[in-house]
Amino acid sequence: MSEDEGPRTSADPPHAAARRYDQAWRDVYGDIQDLGPVHRHLRRILVAVLADLRYADALEIGCGAGHNLALLAGERPAGAIAGADVSGEALRRARRRHDGRLFELDIERAALAGAWDLVFSSLVLEHLADDEAALRHMRAMTRRHVLIATIAGDRERYLPYEARIGHVRNYRRGELEAKLERAGLAVRRAIYWGFPFYSPLARRAQRRWRPEPSFGAGARIAARALHALYWLNSSRRGDLLIVHAEVGEAASMGA
Repeated sequence: MSEDEGPRTSADPPHAAARRYDQAWRDVYGDIQDLGPVHRHLRRILVAVLADLRYADALEIGCGAGHNLALLAGERPAGAIAGADVSGEALRRARRRHDGRLFELDIERAALAGAWDLVFSSLVLEHLADDEAALRHMRAMTRRHVLIATIAGDRERYLPYEARIGHVRNYRRGELEAKLERAGLAVRRAIYWGFPFYSPLARRAQRRWRPEPSFGAGARIAARALHALYWLNSSRRGDLLIVHAEVGEAASMGA
């Protein structure tokens, strides 16, 4: 996949985004979902955030190959957890992991007819040209909570890696929170994680890294070493952003 062929959904006609992400799942995504140090720490943070939320059922937008669906389920039955993705290839892989409902959905263009206590999205919004449409559609599908994990920071600083993996934006501090409130949600909590080793040090190093679906021995060793190092990162400053919002009146945000 060349630098100008990364996944994007900006002005794509119907089905073009699906084709791009099908290709990405074949050519780019893979071991990083399980072994990537940021992904592993993100799951750790999400476990703590989810423990504080009350929900009987949940929908993941951009579920990919289903890595997070078991995390959302916890002790809930698989049938209570649904996933949606624009990519048929991703959904095919997700069916190997998840027995619950899976939907094909372009979140920029539409919402599903149902509603869930929690609508969750991880590392999706940074790929979407019309993120505010996506947030409005998520709001339409939730009874209570929206939980977003995405990328903050200075995108231009980290090119060309950002372009290779299809990022169209990184969020400025407070930008996503404002967009969630414009979508009719009250922001309850925002966590900025990753300084200094994920941002800016490791993210600058990523500019030289070309993502591959399978990690070799060297990449696996590096991923384990970075995971250990990242325990030292701050949870008040950094380029990984997790925001919890819910239906209701606007509230003061705590970091």
